[in-house]
Amino acid sequence: MKRSFRTLMLLSLALMLVLTACSSGGNGKNEGGNKPDKENTGASDGKGASKDKVTIKIPHYKSGSNVGAKFFLPQVERFNKKYEGQYELIIEEIPQDDYNAKIKLLAQQKKLPALIEGGEKTFLEDVVIKDELFYDLKPWLDSKPEVKKLMIEDNVAYNTKGDKIFSMPLITMRPIGLYYNKEVFEKAGVTKPISQMTFAEFNEALEQIKSSGVAPLTLMTSENAWTSMLLATAFMANEPGGADVLKSTEYTYDYTAPAWINTFTQLQKWFQNYTTDNAIGAAYADAANNFLNERTAIIANGPWMVGDFSDTTKSAEGLEKKIGASIYPGGIAIATLNEYSWWIPKGLSEGETQAALAFLEFMAQPEEQEAYMVAEGGTAPNLQTSAEFESKLNPILAELNSSTKNDLKNTVQAMSSIFPNQIADPEFGKFLPTLINGDMTPEQFAQELTRKAKQFQK
Repeated sequence: MKRSFRTLMLLSLALMLVLTACSSGGNGKNEGGNKPDKENTGASDGKGASKDKVTIKIPHYKSGSNVGAKFFLPQVERFNKKYEGQYELIIEEIPQDDYNAKIKLLAQQKKLPALIEGGEKTFLEDVVIKDELFYDLKPWLDSKPEVKKLMIEDNVAYNTKGDKIFSMPLITMRPIGLYYNKEVFEKAGVTKPISQMTFAEFNEALEQIKSSGVAPLTLMTSENAWTSMLLATAFMANEPGGADVLKSTEYTYDYTAPAWINTFTQLQKWFQNYTTDNAIGAAYADAANNFLNERTAIIANGPWMVGDFSDTTKSAEGLEKKIGASIYPGGIAIATLNEYSWWIPKGLSEGETQAALAFLEFMAQPEEQEAYMVAEGGTAPNLQTSAEFESKLNPILAELNSSTKNDLKNTVQAMSSIFPNQIADPEFGKFLPTLINGDMTPEQFAQELTRKAKQFQK
């Protein structure tokens, strides 16, 4: 009886060892705690290529009706076609506002997708980078000199953490300028290029436009007060010391310096005198609708808006022929090089990692970068573009590029980039009505915003 019992115990122990070995998966690469998707592990042949097709599914907001989907989804299709039978990338649609929260949730569950674009700055720096939960791109980039030489040095430096590179450095930067209705400008008698104006001259132009019967500025307070924040950024960049503040790589929690006060004062005047009645409480869709239907003359926004000008479901018929593009008064362009781009979590299977790297390399190809700039604007300072590139550019984007090339004096990042996240969205927009209605002076607004921001300072 004793012998039978011992035999039974030995058999049970052997079975447990077999089950344990099977459950480990045997890949030994779960260094970052991310759980490899068993469906996507893809055996490697040791040369970076997978013997079996590797399918990776990632959540992303550039899908559905998101404006970024127009270029991104066809790009994914081109990638899938090029690597047909080897890699496949599938996009899971998610609203843009939910993306960062989704990534944080998946990180907590140790189920991060194989590719992630950016994310909440504090989460990335305090968790992902601090705990080194990312795949170091430096050795791979060092083996790809044809890709590395295209990258913008400042963004490479920003993404370099110690001796590692966290996310894929930028090749193309997209200056955010403004768009204006040329027909309205002509009727109002405004002829000087905006990028060559001072802000005093810009305000005189606003008065001329207002006198012609059109609201000059497209402003908003809801969401992140995007269009209003951009104009305020450009104004502040012209103030003494303002550009230095806007170029900071750290969050700013004190808004009581003169450059801030003067900016809030100007913003209050613009809202009170040069915009539409529905600006207070307006979300981006409301603001864009005002400009696209010619109720306002100027909107600050990124080059991704250009496609809307010819979309008659959104815009007045023929609007695209009336639109001009420029950087801001004082020769200011808004663009951020202090940002994180695509990154890969540590702990994926070899097959998933190679598929993710293949997509990063695919996006970095000169032809893909040119296609991106043609579709969404921007400039790649280290890329020698093809002879056909300029002819493919949308005339409005070409005008923005020309303004940047001829009149650029300074590039700063958007004010929202130096606000802590909670101030950038939604606190700044939430406080704005108190400034616009005169319930607070610019000084009081600055103090209140500072008090609020310091609540989030660690």
